[in-house]
Amino acid sequence: MNIKYNITVKETLAMSDTEKDVQRLIEDLGVNPKDSQKWHTLGVAYLSLNEAEKAEDAFQKCLKLDKNNAFAHGDLGGLYILRGKNKKAIKHLEKSVKLEPGKFEYWSALGVAYFQRGSYDDAVEAFHHCLSINPAYYDAVVSLGMTYSKMQLWEKALETHTRAEKISPNSYHALKAIAKSLRHLNRTEELEQLYHRMHMMFPKDPSFAMYLGQMAFDSGKTEEGLKYYRKAIEIDSESLIGWKILSEALGKLGRKEEAQKAHEKYKEIEDKLKRANVRLFG
Repeated sequence: MNIKYNITVKETLAMSDTEKDVQRLIEDLGVNPKDSQKWHTLGVAYLSLNEAEKAEDAFQKCLKLDKNNAFAHGDLGGLYILRGKNKKAIKHLEKSVKLEPGKFEYWSALGVAYFQRGSYDDAVEAFHHCLSINPAYYDAVVSLGMTYSKMQLWEKALETHTRAEKISPNSYHALKAIAKSLRHLNRTEELEQLYHRMHMMFPKDPSFAMYLGQMAFDSGKTEEGLKYYRKAIEIDSESLIGWKILSEALGKLGRKEEAQKAHEKYKEIEDKLKRANVRLFG
């Protein structure tokens, strides 16, 4: 193998530590191209630099020299997930966990690959394998909860996302997922309490004010509902959906002049977004 290494002092000073590691590995592999472990290490380094094609090539060269390198199989499988090559991802990740069954990250990645294929039962099994090794692995807990949501197993989804929120307290994504499960389970009181909590925790997110407004309207508390709808557009004055909801709510209450003003603002924002070729909801 003839790998050229020609880099100036100025370029070396500008390089990151990972880039320097890559150059050293390329040098070493130029001398000993049959070192499978270094090919794997090079692939990992390329991954950290977001150079997917070079990473894939390095992992494949590692596996050509050592077809039973569990870590190369696992990392290549993870890369294929990111690149949308699901069938290849599953092939390499299944091989990886067979060779190295204690590597919980690869079990989690395999679960993600199964999820993307629509094999939800297999995904659940893979995530459980991961969590039997590392019960506190947040990514796997969240992914398991998402899988249960996709399967419409809302009690299990709620239980799992609650577990995720205990691992990472006040996690925005875990709390949103808990709220979704509570909605599907019609647990209105708990849902309202959660939205109040999230409205306080994430004051720049208008969606929680809108949810609280909707819940207030549904329970006949129209003035409270309007207060939350107005709060939502105060948070985001360019919210298309916010102005639309406020306009419709005012219209239902017979407050025609206010409804018309809100509708005009809605149309103004809609026209602006259309001119910018922004895809609108619906």
